[in-house]
Amino acid sequence: MRVAQVREEPLAPRRKVFGELRASRRTTLAAEENGIVRELLVRAGDTVAAGAVVARLDGSRLALEVRANAASLAAARATVAEREAAARRAARELELLGRAAAEGGTNPRELADAQSDLAVAEAQTLQAVAAVGVIEEQGAMLAKRVADLEVRAPFAGVATIRHTEIGAWVAEGGAVIDLADTATLEGWFDIPQELFEAAQALAQAGAASGERLRAIEIRTTLGARIAADAVRVVPEIEPRSRTFHAIAVVANADGKLAAGLAMNAFVPQGAPSPWTIVPKDALVYQGVNASVYMVVDGKAVPVGVRVAFPIGDEVAVEPGALPAGAQVVVEGNERLMPGATVAPIASAPASTEARQ
Repeated sequence: MRVAQVREEPLAPRRKVFGELRASRRTTLAAEENGIVRELLVRAGDTVAAGAVVARLDGSRLALEVRANAASLAAARATVAEREAAARRAARELELLGRAAAEGGTNPRELADAQSDLAVAEAQTLQAVAAVGVIEEQGAMLAKRVADLEVRAPFAGVATIRHTEIGAWVAEGGAVIDLADTATLEGWFDIPQELFEAAQALAQAGAASGERLRAIEIRTTLGARIAADAVRVVPEIEPRSRTFHAIAVVANADGKLAAGLAMNAFVPQGAPSPWTIVPKDALVYQGVNASVYMVVDGKAVPVGVRVAFPIGDEVAVEPGALPAGAQVVVEGNERLMPGATVAPIASAPASTEARQ
């Protein structure tokens, strides 16, 4: 049978805390225009890319306004051309009268009237140009409103709730769908206040190293292990529970985790002290009681242990029950009987990445 060696190792004691996974970003997409929903392109559970259209509203009335604006713009530009032609004619008349005045062939009143006519024509031209600018701005606003008939996702995520259906009226600012970013999740943990300094030190260590935090053992209630990329600590103690929030950033590229999933974490606390380390596969449970089969003189001897906290694929058990260097059965121990003969086959040593 395959066996492994018991070790004694100085480790910081770990305390079990509870939490849940939450989406790193969550929002309710709202309509910027009011109207009837003509297309609703996603259902609850659909994956949505950043910038993708999730819904389209009816744009019939806006299309009429766009055509009316285009007609107004064409008329305004024609008026500008007319005013510019009138200004050029007034300028030519003023030029001719100026030449005649220089030769004494006209009177000052005619020259003054021509100057006034030119000034009026130029003012009317400027007024027409300004009117074109106003209509162009109105057209740009209409184009923006037409674009807003499409409700787009501001980030990649998963649609969680549809608030409307095709044919329904949506008011300006009305909810369309809920979108959650589940590619990156956050584990929110309620930590007792006495662990505040330890949690801060852990967060600072992770930020300084820029590597994944291996000092925290996180498992979901379904048994899946989770690696934390970083930890943030909210420096505020809840007065009733005397706890604070620690937030672990968790990658979920494969989509195997879900927001709302409950978790347990074992957080280091205090100074390191000697602990007995055995593989998890060595544990045999009878109800809530755990034991291991230690090999003594080639025989399997059951030894009761008390598990303190997990460390990757190993566990720390309270010292005293197992001596360092002893061999424990890690394969086939479920079928062992006390006193059975054991032919040991050594296992490869476990990784030490998860320890602190």
